[in-house]
Amino acid sequence: MDLIAVATVDEQVHVYRLNGQRVFDVSNKKLDCSVRQLRWKPNGQLLAISYSDSSISLISAQTGKPVHQVQYREHLECQTSCLGWGLNYTDAEDTRARLDNLEIDFGHDDPQNSGSQLFDVERPLNLPNDLAFLDIEDVLPRLSVLPATGGDDGIFSSRASMDALFHPSKRDNLDDTADVLLIGYDNGTIHLSIYDFFEIGTFNTQLASQSRQICHPILHNNHSLCSTHSLVLSQSFGSHQALHFMPLDLRLIPETGRYLSLLASKSTRLQNVLRYIREAQVQMFSEFRASQELPRKFMRNIEETLQETNQCSFIDASFHLVVTGNCFPPMKEWLVEELGDRGHKRWDKAIVSGYENIGRLVHENLLPALQRFMVLVSRLRGLSRFQESITELGLGTEELDHMLDTVNCLQLLAHSVLISVGSERHQFTAFSVWLKQEIEIQGTTTSLPSDDSLEQDLMLDHALILEYIQGAMLQSRLSEFFAMQPDSDERPAWNSIDQNAPIYENFKKEVKLCNQGLRPERKLAGLDILIARLSKQSATLFHNISEAQKRKVRLGELIALGAGKLRNVDMKVISEDTLSVQDEYATYIATIWDSNVSEGASRPSLPPPESHMIPQVTIHRVVIRVVNGISSTEAIERASIRLPGGSIKDVKFADDETMIVAYTEEGDFIYQLMRKRRSNHRPATKSHLLYIPYRKRSGSTSGVSYASISPKHNHTKSPETFTDLSTHDAMKHYIQHTFPTGPAWTPERIEVNGRKGRRAICVVAQDRMHYRIYDLDPPKADDGVDSGGAGDPNEATADDDGHMAVEPDTNA
Repeated sequence: MDLIAVATVDEQVHVYRLNGQRVFDVSNKKLDCSVRQLRWKPNGQLLAISYSDSSISLISAQTGKPVHQVQYREHLECQTSCLGWGLNYTDAEDTRARLDNLEIDFGHDDPQNSGSQLFDVERPLNLPNDLAFLDIEDVLPRLSVLPATGGDDGIFSSRASMDALFHPSKRDNLDDTADVLLIGYDNGTIHLSIYDFFEIGTFNTQLASQSRQICHPILHNNHSLCSTHSLVLSQSFGSHQALHFMPLDLRLIPETGRYLSLLASKSTRLQNVLRYIREAQVQMFSEFRASQELPRKFMRNIEETLQETNQCSFIDASFHLVVTGNCFPPMKEWLVEELGDRGHKRWDKAIVSGYENIGRLVHENLLPALQRFMVLVSRLRGLSRFQESITELGLGTEELDHMLDTVNCLQLLAHSVLISVGSERHQFTAFSVWLKQEIEIQGTTTSLPSDDSLEQDLMLDHALILEYIQGAMLQSRLSEFFAMQPDSDERPAWNSIDQNAPIYENFKKEVKLCNQGLRPERKLAGLDILIARLSKQSATLFHNISEAQKRKVRLGELIALGAGKLRNVDMKVISEDTLSVQDEYATYIATIWDSNVSEGASRPSLPPPESHMIPQVTIHRVVIRVVNGISSTEAIERASIRLPGGSIKDVKFADDETMIVAYTEEGDFIYQLMRKRRSNHRPATKSHLLYIPYRKRSGSTSGVSYASISPKHNHTKSPETFTDLSTHDAMKHYIQHTFPTGPAWTPERIEVNGRKGRRAICVVAQDRMHYRIYDLDPPKADDGVDSGGAGDPNEATADDDGHMAVEPDTNA
């Protein structure tokens, strides 16, 4: 399903199908936050939205609900300047071999389609390898949905959201791929995550700049077979800016290999299960408090009166009534006048529903989640013990053993909660029957008990009633497990001392005492303490993994692309058949400038007021070679494409051969033509979409010619070649679509998705109130579909799987 995401003037995000049908909306809860960036995940399953408060939300394309939301402390005062989401194959050599066997022309913009074809082809049998990567989670029962409470944005209250988190389809979760989420900030830092939100760390691009000036990223792209990603950085000088190209070497992809997908996916699921456990804990605590609140209120109403008149508590008076059958007058008045049948029903419902909900949460949610958590930790423990010696994963067997120790404590505590819930509910059932009978007896006017009341009294289990009054009604055993002991409890609190010290054996002895009705010497470690301990241990584990992978990231040297007043820029990384070495990749950067370009200069030179620039697209071609995950620049080339007088609105790379230029004929050029024809009527502007080949394949005479330049001297003095399309006769061969005349449909921004066989282009009108979708691969003719009004979009961007997004302008 092809989708387009639109950010409107009221800072809402709407997702439509290409025919204009609305799928879902994403509302911003903070009124003072604006949408900064939109980006689709390469497989189209998630939409990343960045806001002006530096928060990032990941939205599920299936449910329209948030799957994850982050806000990094070190970036609270920053604004996002770039969102990039790329896919990499962790074993490039194996993927190339399979592509050769399948005879697939693997372009940069088709990772999901080609990935599914690769997945459908059986791998050569390798039993040890297949056993190592066998996913046991597939045979585990699905985690149950938690009741909706408004917490955690309702992620765990929807079956679809749960499946997206814990049970992704095998086709979308290939074990030999890694998706990289890059977030760029205006302070010159970038934050890397893999598998949606497993954090690698933050990197400062100033370290790659010799001038130590702040260069913030504005554009990201990559090739799925190349571990080096490409970035375009911008250095601002007032309203002008200087652009730089920077390679980002992710050595962790080739060095860690298939272990990276296994490590990151299991760690990400571990984080999700931990969030699920915390949410289950919160709901259990809420249920327990709610079940105790109403009975405590009823007992407080009579407690003070009993203390004044009979010098006893409600517990004592109830015990006296059960044993002797004698009811104190205040107790009788309270039972008949205040509690009554209605109050008894409310009391019974609060306690019974509380026990039922707690038991269900433990049995259906907490215990299965702990079991899944243990399976994941055991899988990581296996990696730490049997990983290849040359692969550094950042895993420690000892720390994983300590996590398993904590999980064992949690499982023991969860089972104890289930036992206590069953026992106390059984006791309360007997107490509730007795309480209802006493309300009826005390409410009668006769002094002698009836035969029915005597028969009912014989059926009561007085031992259970007294056990409940002396035990759960005074203080439930659950309060010990939930660490909700009263303030009068003077026992020392449980002290973990060291989060890595084994505690299971001592904890088991203390739980055994609690189950026997005895009190340990110190307060028992409740669910909150154990889950907090597990969270700290998990945070340490994630930090160690991130630090190990962070050391495998390298910032390349900056290459100057030009300086001036930038209008638009686009970039594409491809593996060309003209390159002599397999590990060489060409990055094409197309730029449109509104003022003179001084490439390589430290500051932009401003154009004189009377100057008239010839509209042109400047293309840089940077060839990098990647050896063992480290890139080196092999060649830098440049070319320009000149168009007739007018305005170039936008440029986007459509595929591995063609770029699309949104061009408007206007200004002095057309006006002078009309004057030569002796007409005083100023013509209406015409706008076109031009399909221009930007590179040259082997054996082909068409394409753009590039001249080599050196990054060591001023680019303005370096040779440059021009593709001259400055006449209409030369340009007309590249016109693929002409828009209706008039300013209403003058294109402002364009965005292209490059999925082969289903390419589409989104054109945003100059009034920024309408957009149109055009099919780039029509069976017969190029036919646009008008979508109607779509709010107030500013910029259109797209991902690699047919999904598009209209977002705020971050380059202006």
